[in-house]
Amino acid sequence: MKQHITKIIAAVCICTAMTGCKPDMDINNPAEASTDNYYKKKSELENALIPAYQALIGRKQGGYCFTTLFTLLAPGDDFRRTYKWAAMYQDTYNTPASDEAAKGPWQDWFNGIMAANLAIDKINQFNDKSVSAEELNTMLGQALFLRGLFYLNLASIYGETIPLYDHAIATRDDYYPGNAEKGAVYAQIVADFTKAAELLPVRSKFYSKADNIGRATQGSALGFLAKAYLWRPIIEKGREAEYDKARPVLKRIIDSGEYELNANFRDNFTNDPKKENGKESIFEVQMHNGNSWMGGDLSDSWRWINIGLPDGTGGCWWNLAPTKMAYDEFEEGDPRRYMTLWCPGGATFTDSKGKIVTFEMMNEKCSSDKDLYGTRKACPDVNISDADDDYNDPLMRYADILLMYAECLHAAGKDGADISDREGAKYWIQQVRNRANNVVPTEQAHLWYQHSPGKLPTVDELLAAAPIINGFKMDNVMNLIMHERCVELMGEYYRYFDLMRWGMKDPQYLEPIKKLGWSERKMYLPFPQDELNNDPNLTGNDANK
Repeated sequence: MKQHITKIIAAVCICTAMTGCKPDMDINNPAEASTDNYYKKKSELENALIPAYQALIGRKQGGYCFTTLFTLLAPGDDFRRTYKWAAMYQDTYNTPASDEAAKGPWQDWFNGIMAANLAIDKINQFNDKSVSAEELNTMLGQALFLRGLFYLNLASIYGETIPLYDHAIATRDDYYPGNAEKGAVYAQIVADFTKAAELLPVRSKFYSKADNIGRATQGSALGFLAKAYLWRPIIEKGREAEYDKARPVLKRIIDSGEYELNANFRDNFTNDPKKENGKESIFEVQMHNGNSWMGGDLSDSWRWINIGLPDGTGGCWWNLAPTKMAYDEFEEGDPRRYMTLWCPGGATFTDSKGKIVTFEMMNEKCSSDKDLYGTRKACPDVNISDADDDYNDPLMRYADILLMYAECLHAAGKDGADISDREGAKYWIQQVRNRANNVVPTEQAHLWYQHSPGKLPTVDELLAAAPIINGFKMDNVMNLIMHERCVELMGEYYRYFDLMRWGMKDPQYLEPIKKLGWSERKMYLPFPQDELNNDPNLTGNDANK
């Protein structure tokens, strides 16, 4: 599917969301394909999904190709901008409405919503009896999943008053909506993921055909439905997380037998086609590095050159980097530190001349920011000749499912159950920690965990020792969940949103970002000024004031 999705040219060009469109111009050429005469065949209907998948990566570099790295990672306490990008604002909680990087996700992901809505409309209207109901349902389920995912991302970044598009564009007025009513976006996200889960096949069935590998499955829809329930405090501000609804959804994924943890943590972050979309993958963005760079192939990742190696290697931009907090969050003896970060005592990099470069050598040549680290996760260990790469971007893994389930059991008062009891929160945290201790035989030979197990204590041992890690004492299950999510999922875009959603109920979890300048008025990015200028019916959020 990596090749199948990313290399197909979209059959329909869609206008940049709410910007520069002129829907009333009567310039249709009957000899050309249009939305009215194109979707008459099964293959054409399938092509309707391609622009929606493509929008995850981004035509305007606003998706997971580029600027989303900053809009999702920079606001957390575990990453910050380097001296190389003085004009980045996301880690200052003072992003101006004119900021181009903050506008990218809005444009690309609303494009994705437009594409998904068009696909939903055409699938629902399709009446060729040679195409089975199951085939149509599978296509419809993917479109609903993608629309739900785009709205989940957009609402968590810009707040719930973003425009709500629930149908394909038909009139001029459709291009210029007002703000969504409170609760409406959250309701649609839940409805989209719920319906998608009903329509989509399970992973083992869907992926039995190679072209489908990497597409959304029933497990993808269920996983993000559960996440939406847990993220409700930031998607629908002022409302509490729906743990009671998320818990049976997560249990259904666990009981399905469709997923399991990889034996090796590092196998989740490789561009090896035999390991991508593996048994731990719930959903990942499919990246393909073509023959051009600077976004020319529209299917690549700029992760490694933007947040990967320190600039002391000579070829990396290093615009965003893990902080000392990120390094310190890992317990001593946790191999994940060295599989996540470029740091002292960790992996080495092979440069373009075949020279082995240690982190210390990188840091020595850094012009500044010697207190920062590098991001090794989902980045190459060997210099590549291009600015972009083809490492898929995992948006959800089975480890996240287990930790969300542990959180739901904690909310249900199941902290006291024995560590061997599947009905208790500690059991599921321990499964993730057990895997972290596994020997990783495919790692670089000088790394100690390549031949020896990790040294992480059990959950019970950690609770008994109760160390203080970055200001939080590990003497209760909730703090352990916070800690485990941070180290297991570091660099996977969740830290800031976890702190916010927990902090809406318990302000202590907001302290790490408050110390960096966070305030409730600036919890979301402002609506892009270009969109406000273009749409007279749209009003900005608090960050625009």
